[in-house]
Amino acid sequence: MQQSELDFIHTLRQSSRYIEQHRGKTCVIYLPGELILAIEPFKQLTQDIGLLHHLGLKIVLVMGATPQINASLKAHNKPWQLHQQFRITTTDMIPLFQQTIGMVRSQMEAIFSQVNNQQANPLTLISGNWVIAQPKGVVDGIDFQHTGKLRKINHQAISASLEGKQIVLLTPLAYSLTGEVFNLNTLEQACEVANAIQADKLMIFGNPQQMSNLPKQMSVAELNHQLYKTNHPEQARFLTQISQTNAHVKRVHLLNQTEPDALLQELFTRDGYGTLIFSDRYHQLRPATIEDVGGIIDMITPLEKQGILAKRSRERLELEIQNFIVVERDQHIIGCAALYPISDTTGELACLSVHPDYQGQSLGKELLKAIEQKAIEQALTRLFLLTTHTHHWFIEHGFELKTIAELPEKRQALYNFQRQSKVLIKPLKM
Repeated sequence: MQQSELDFIHTLRQSSRYIEQHRGKTCVIYLPGELILAIEPFKQLTQDIGLLHHLGLKIVLVMGATPQINASLKAHNKPWQLHQQFRITTTDMIPLFQQTIGMVRSQMEAIFSQVNNQQANPLTLISGNWVIAQPKGVVDGIDFQHTGKLRKINHQAISASLEGKQIVLLTPLAYSLTGEVFNLNTLEQACEVANAIQADKLMIFGNPQQMSNLPKQMSVAELNHQLYKTNHPEQARFLTQISQTNAHVKRVHLLNQTEPDALLQELFTRDGYGTLIFSDRYHQLRPATIEDVGGIIDMITPLEKQGILAKRSRERLELEIQNFIVVERDQHIIGCAALYPISDTTGELACLSVHPDYQGQSLGKELLKAIEQKAIEQALTRLFLLTTHTHHWFIEHGFELKTIAELPEKRQALYNFQRQSKVLIKPLKM
């Protein structure tokens, strides 16, 4: 069997559980106008969206058209103004907006028809007057005129279309209850629609400036920290809008619009491709079970070979598994630690480790905190550990270097002088 065939089989095996997890879930995807202009990459993306649809995801597309509208306004010698990075939409611009957005939508529908025509059940895009808009109003003395914002959404109609196995398409145009036409900021619309329909996922394609130096994943708290420290005004506006989305949407995925083929990798691989922002726990911290022994061995074996951890046999791990806690991500063990009560007052912290691919995400700190809490619940007042490599990290987290003589007597007798491990002890506060 050729390597390419083996790679395909491996990828299919890895992605199978994600296919099952995502089936039936609602996903809002924001497509900026710049992405739609890149015809060949966009064709590939529409094919991928079609695949998501046939795998059972319910998809809402929110279409941007900023560069297309800019080009149309320039062609008709119509200048425009921005305030707070929002376009001021005058009455005489509306016909051009309707014409341009209608053309972009038509192009999208044509591409979807072209790239998905080999499917047994070709997908269909559907639009409607489901977004009710209201004027953005007067801000800082500036009247935004026909620039609007979302007032409410007919989520029942959208849900009915999704249940009918159609892909919902929303454009920058929306309408008020009095029949006025408004131009909406589509990133803002995508975020608010995802909240309104309580989507399972919101996937946003951003430009390289917006995506610059973002980590692989962030909690909401880390997002706010990233927003505070960024020096890029465009990235700040981008992240500010996204930070308002986590009321109902638990997972927001950010992807670079120059790499639209990353959509499938983001959804169907363990580590994804872009940046994940999560308001729920992206990993689970829990007591270990006998089924976790294999995963723990896979993770700690390289560290044992390097001499960082003392070697443990499978039999020993199976006998002592009740002492362990693990960090699990998508059914994959990425961290562990163990607590061994040595006396009525003292416990040993052992085997604290995090998979190299997931270090730098404060998982070690979470494991340590969980072990300390477990020790307190067992009425222990001291925690000690032996380490050959990482004593500085433990000192940073409240441990102090001690001598072998300060270990419990039964642990002194088992001290391995060949390893020359450093002794660290930390008092626990009840």
